[in-house]
Amino acid sequence: MADIVFQPTFVHREFVDGPDGDRVRADEPNGFNARFAAIESDLGQLSGVVAQIDAAVDRRGTGPAGHVLTLAPLLQGAGGDLAWTITASGAATASGDDVFYGQMEVALPDNARLTSFRTMGQAGNNVVALGISLSRVKIPGGTPEVLASVGGDTNPFDSSMDVDPTIAVTQTATYRYIIQASFISGGGTTVTLAAFQIAYTSS
Repeated sequence: MADIVFQPTFVHREFVDGPDGDRVRADEPNGFNARFAAIESDLGQLSGVVAQIDAAVDRRGTGPAGHVLTLAPLLQGAGGDLAWTITASGAATASGDDVFYGQMEVALPDNARLTSFRTMGQAGNNVVALGISLSRVKIPGGTPEVLASVGGDTNPFDSSMDVDPTIAVTQTATYRYIIQASFISGGGTTVTLAAFQIAYTSS
């Protein structure tokens, strides 16, 4: 925000008494009309400055704005594990006695403070392991650094985890952000991921 400045224009010049002093007139350069016009101009400028201060106080009083980013789980396969299947509704499913893995890129605003990561879906019986994580990866490459991770083994499930506050501020020039989901099933169990949500604040 630009600096709020008030620069007065009126400068009082003393009247001088006596035979050789000032004659008080209305229309002279130092007359009452010119002086009152300068004062009126300063008061108008001051009114504008007060309005700017009021708006700045109002903005500061509201604090950071909260946002929730909802994402369809458009997971892509990677490595040697089986890929999740994306349904017509945009959900991701995995079923069978095997290991499934998928990941997706997440576009986040720069310099936002991530607060929580949430996953919603359904899981049948015999879930051996189900892990979903939000991570950041240093550019141009590196090991994913987990910001928050959740699981789910109920039908339905709705799991949420706070983001590690020490690494919660996004730095999009330095890091990429990804969601990873891995699932180890037993007994032909099916897991469906309906949506991911990332909550964050921005100034």
